[in-house]
Amino acid sequence: MIKILILEDNLKALKLIMEVLNELEAELGQMAVTIFSEGELAEKFLKNFVVEEFDLVLLDYYSLDNKNFHQAILGWINPEKIIAISNAIANNKRAGEKGVSKMVQKKYADLIGFKKELKKEIKNILI
Repeated sequence: MIKILILEDNLKALKLIMEVLNELEAELGQMAVTIFSEGELAEKFLKNFVVEEFDLVLLDYYSLDNKNFHQAILGWINPEKIIAISNAIANNKRAGEKGVSKMVQKKYADLIGFKKELKKEIKNILI
């Protein structure tokens, strides 16, 4: 089973992410998905959980409670398992400064392009 953590506050983006994962599940195998939209809750949960158990983390920057998801996860998990998915290039670069090398800019004007690029990057990590 593939374990995936999603830290994302936008429901439209979550819908697209789940569509991508649904498409990949037949190819890659069963997926268990954990989603947080609030930074404080994510941080509390992740401090009491073995985050290394996740095979993939999709990491936005801001959460619904105006916290920073980067604080919740960066430094706790291998950055090679993380894809930064902020719509702001600067926020993805901030993740890059913490060792994250995979970034897919969430482009609300081109969500289909975002979906295709995200699918490719997820496959690169999980295959």
